[in-house]
Parts: sequence; structure tokens; C-alpha cells
Amino acid sequence: MPTRNQISAKKSALILKEEDNIIRKLSIIQGNIYDLILPDLLEIANKKKLGRPYSLNTIFTKFKKSYTSQFPDVMRYTFEASLKVTDLNQAYFGTMVPPSSLKDIAEKTKQAVSNRLGVTDSGKIIKNGFTDKVLGSKKAQNDFVKAVNKIVAGNADVNKLQNDIKEFIVGNKEQSGSLERYYRTTSQDIIMHIDRNNSLIYADELDLDHFIYGGGLINTSRSFCIDKNRKIFTRSQADKWKDSAFIKKMYGGKPYDPITDMGGYGCRHTADWITADVAKILLSRRK
Repeated sequence: MPTRNQISAKKSALILKEEDNIIRKLSIIQGNIYDLILPDLLEIANKKKLGRPYSLNTIFTKFKKSYTSQFPDVMRYTFEASLKVTDLNQAYFGTMVPPSSLKDIAEKTKQAVSNRLGVTDSGKIIKNGFTDKVLGSKKAQNDFVKAVNKIVAGNADVNKLQNDIKEFIVGNKEQSGSLERYYRTTSQDIIMHIDRNNSLIYADELDLDHFIYGGGLINTSRSFCIDKNRKIFTRSQADKWKDSAFIKKMYGGKPYDPITDMGGYGCRHTADWITADVAKILLSRRK
């Protein structure tokens, strides 16, 4: 039977893997959109070169159609990936309390995933839910219209116009593509946040007060996280993090929850909740 630490490590690896898969899916969609509008783009470029009138309406229509038909699949995948993480959460807490006592809590966490993403078990988008509102937002479409208008207006060279449009939609080594940027803006670290919130549901239901600052370290880990990595904290101790200069600078007065935000934007750490008995044992070993 896997240990608590092994399950925690497996969960962290799964989150990273699934978030990479989501970005990969977005990259495919971006490539599809570019391939779809390329013939129209070349026609526009030639008309512009010859000084003839042109319209971008066809390109904008194709983008909207592709975006609204393909982006929901990414959110459905996110829903399924989040449920995998939720299953590991159940296994994690099952190492400390009788697994049979976690059934009702597990159902609450699965419902929380559905509520957070606005997607049902069958993959249906919930009206006025998160995904529905993201799709209904005009931001992605407006950003696309503005960028394409600007690029076309500023380029007379066919090859440069084509390259600039491709870099905007698909991205390059220095920047992400248009849908990747939009996803990161609307759904930044969404699986990580779902995991933290679902872990908190277990902690609240089981009256847990202690947790390990889990997730390990990488080359780009922040000093805020390095100082706390693998250490044990209580809720009240974590609550004081919001007063740190690091957090104040990062959030600039915006809401910050130490349990669900940990080291701030882009942080990969989690609160690995433990019982008071486990905390007592671990703390005694560290003296």
C-alpha cells in the first residue's frame, strides 16, 4: 500500500503532467486555427499588396467558430484530470483515517470540481458556470480581432504578415500562443487550485489543523517556499504569511489565502494535511 508521502509525490507529478497536456491540447487548437485561416490570410495579404479592398470578417468568423467548438473539450479534459487528482486525495487521507469514513467527503470534492469548472460528469457545460462564462466572454475574440487588425494594417510584406499572424496565434520560443495566454489568464493553475481546495474540504471535515508544506523544490523555487518546504504548520501560523513583504508585494492588496494560494501565483506547493498525532510524531523526530 502506498505511503502518504508516495501518494503526495504521485499527485504532484500528475498535476504537472496534466497541466502540460492541457497546454499541448491548446497548442494543437492554435495550430488548427492558423491552418484554417491561412488561405484567407494569404488572399488578404495579396489584395493589400495590390492596393485592393479586403475584409477580415471571414477570418474572425472562423476563429470564433473554432474557439467555441474546441475550447470546451479542453475544459472537459481539465475536469477529468481534476477528478484523477481528487481520487489521489481520497487515497492520501485514507492513509491516516479509515477509508470507509471518506466516502461522503470524496463525493463533496467531486461536486466541488464540477462546480468550479462548470462541467458535469457527462462532460456537459453547465449554464452560467465557469466554462460557459469563459466561452461567453468576448475577451479572447476581441483580443484576436485587435491583434489581427493591427498586424494586417502594419504589414505590406506578405511573408512578414503571415509570420506575424502565426506568431500571435501559435506562439514562438519567447511567447505563448493566443489561446494559451487566454487560458493562463482565465484558468491559471486551475488544477492546482482545485487540488488545494479539495484537500481543504477533507481537512475541514476531519478537523485537521496541521499540514506539511509539500511539493518539493526546483531551480526556480522562491525563497518564500524554500524556507517553508517540508516544514509543518498550523492554520494560524499560515495565516501570518499574508503579512510577509513577499506576499504583500506580489498581491498588492488583492485577496490572498495562505492555504489555497501558498507561495502565490504559479506556486506548485500544496498543503499536505496531517492529523495531530502524525504532526506530533514528525515534530518529535525533528528535534
